[in-house]
Amino acid sequence: MKTTLFFLFALFFVQPLFADQLAYISKADAEKAVAYLLKHKKIILFCGCCDGSTPSPWKISNAEVRYTGFEEYYEVVITYKSQDGITTEAIDLAYVWEKKSRKTIGELLGMEHDPCKPLPR
Repeated sequence: MKTTLFFLFALFFVQPLFADQLAYISKADAEKAVAYLLKHKKIILFCGCCDGSTPSPWKISNAEVRYTGFEEYYEVVITYKSQDGITTEAIDLAYVWEKKSRKTIGELLGMEHDPCKPLPR
């Protein structure tokens, strides 16, 4: 019985803890990420912790730091060309990958996180 309860707890409560791992970060980390992204404009979005996620390549035209409005947390906001035109959105550095190294931006910048699954080949 205890094993079943533990399994149910893990199934429903632990998995969502992976969401937004590196979405709200320190200003210093956000500035490092923006500097990196402005030099390496081709990225891949892939959520290894999400069911059914497939890699999606993006070419960034701009990246910036934005205050979240919550405590002392900041986020990285990118602008890229999509099928719908120019799109701007905040990203989670745990699920944004650099193609050549096959590492997340968070990993490349030394930020602790769990990408769950590696970027598929």
